[in-house]
Amino acid sequence: MQGLLGLLYSYLTCQKMRLEVQKIPNYRGRSLRQIISENIHFDSVGYTYRGLSWLDFAKRENNVCALQYAAHDARQAIEQLLFEEIVLSVGTAFDRIEYAKCKGSSTKLHKVMRRLNPDHEKLSEFIQVIMSVLPNAPTLVRWDHKYLMKHWRKISNYLHWAGEPAETTESSNWLSKGIVIVGAGLLHIWDKKGLGYTGAMAPKDMQPEIRECWKNFKAEKIDINCVEHVAHMTLTVLNNRNKA
Repeated sequence: MQGLLGLLYSYLTCQKMRLEVQKIPNYRGRSLRQIISENIHFDSVGYTYRGLSWLDFAKRENNVCALQYAAHDARQAIEQLLFEEIVLSVGTAFDRIEYAKCKGSSTKLHKVMRRLNPDHEKLSEFIQVIMSVLPNAPTLVRWDHKYLMKHWRKISNYLHWAGEPAETTESSNWLSKGIVIVGAGLLHIWDKKGLGYTGAMAPKDMQPEIRECWKNFKAEKIDINCVEHVAHMTLTVLNNRNKA
């Protein structure tokens, strides 16, 4: 059983405090001083929390600067989440040279993720099903990287020149539309973080039975329903083996 959980639980332990940060404080109604000085964390949850706080202030005060701050933190949240996913998924395969190339470019970060772990989406689905059959196992969240990058591109429009002030920063319609667009990206992360944990498991850390199941699923020899069936059978075998 330890081999099955391996990498996953070590990361989940580290994430516990960040998830508690998300669940306890309310991002609504915060003052400027509270936003810049309380519950400051520079990970995907921390950036999302701060971005939503700025966005709430922008709504309450019709404040364009707050919208731009929210857009900045929203992009940072997405970039940080992609980085966390890379570290979880490929570990030491993401070396210092790769890291240096990605700094300052979420597009390069996304490309490196696809190159180092081209099966990310499929593996995430597989791991989620495997974990779902384990007793008392945490719920895992699957992230669609293309969808995250789609939000990133839309949000970026509010951090670059987009026209004269009368059409942008002085327009109530521009502000209202920006609040909706930036809010969609932030709430996508916030709501999913509330559903469970971000985690990963490398095939090399899986039990032999599970690793073989992954190879078959990856090759599309079996579907996800068959994966769940195999997971239940493997869990029974492992439990009996531990009792022997």
